[in-house]
Parts: sequence; C-alpha cells; structure tokens
Amino acid sequence: MRTGVNVPSRRDIVVSGLIGAVTSLAAPAIAAPQARNIPTFESGTYQFTIVRPQRALPSIRLFRLEGGTIDLSSLRGKPILLNFWASWCAACRTELPLLERQYRNAWRGDLHVAAVSEDRSSRATVERFITTRGLRTLPIYLDPNGYVASSDSSNERKAPFVLYGMPITYLIAGSGLIVGYMPGAADWSSAAANDLIEYLRNA
Repeated sequence: MRTGVNVPSRRDIVVSGLIGAVTSLAAPAIAAPQARNIPTFESGTYQFTIVRPQRALPSIRLFRLEGGTIDLSSLRGKPILLNFWASWCAACRTELPLLERQYRNAWRGDLHVAAVSEDRSSRATVERFITTRGLRTLPIYLDPNGYVASSDSSNERKAPFVLYGMPITYLIAGSGLIVGYMPGAADWSSAAANDLIEYLRNA
C-alpha cells in the first residue's frame, strides 16, 4: 500500500552512508586553508602559493649593497617581503620600481622589504642597475654565491629558498613563519596584495 512517503531502499542507505563517510574524510583537507584565512592574491598569470608545512625563517646572512651584512632573522617582529631579482631579468625591471614606490609610500614602518640580487657578477653591475632604475630607498642585498636562494635541483649549498622563477617573492609573517611565495612580477599596489600584506601584519 502506498502511503505517500518515500521509504529509502537498503541500497540508498548504503550509498548515502558512503558519501557521508567520504565527505567527512575530505572536510579537514578542504577546511584547513579556510581556517587560516590567508587571502588569495593573483596577478597576471601568477598566484600566491601557500607553503605547507610552514617553516620558521632560518638565520640567513645577507650582504648589504652599501657594505656590511645583516641577519634576516633579526627582522622578525614585522612581516618581511623577501624579493629575489637579477639585473638580466626583464620582468624585474617592471617590478622593482613598483616595490620601491610601495615601500616608500605605503609599507615603510609596517613591513620589512629585502630585495636580494641573484647576480653573480660584480657589485658594480648591481649598483649601476639600481642607479639606472632610480631605486633610492628600497633595501638592496646581494647573494653572490647562491647561499640564500637556488634554482639548482641539487641545491648543493643548501640554500633555504627556491627560485621557481625570476623574480620571485617570499612573504614571511611577523612571527617568523614563511607563509608562501609569489612567482613573477606582481602588482603589489593592488587591493588583493594589500589584503595579503594586512594579513601578514596580524598573523
């Protein structure tokens, strides 16, 4: 006798149970990035990639362009934008002036910026490039021997950062955790970039 109520069959119950089990297993993997509330950032054909698992910024000695050295880990307490570039990189010629303007007008005091040259030529080559591009306030550093970043799969020098392209920018929270990286020349003046920088300030 029909009562107007659909009674699920045994097959329907089993299938429903399997779907529920798969969904519950998949939920943590889907929810994890949302729980972190890391804003998305896309620029051109590139997007910000989150590093997992996150690791702490190691003690890294950078050479200042004007002479002397600095330990990058000493900058903890404020977010760090760590940009790797080279004078032979066409896209870097577009991105570096933008980083200069952002650092001078919007970020200074709230964010550390370290623009690290991966040139293997003389210091004079880097200085000439910086002068030509009119970069007067952006903190410039050198990595002449590849101890900070490497594009070599063997990474014989055990450099802590990987050059997936050029330029490439790593973002580090004030806590010292490396959050992720942005390959390619990015629009750091965009609203999406500002949201990401704001996240780093509060992370």
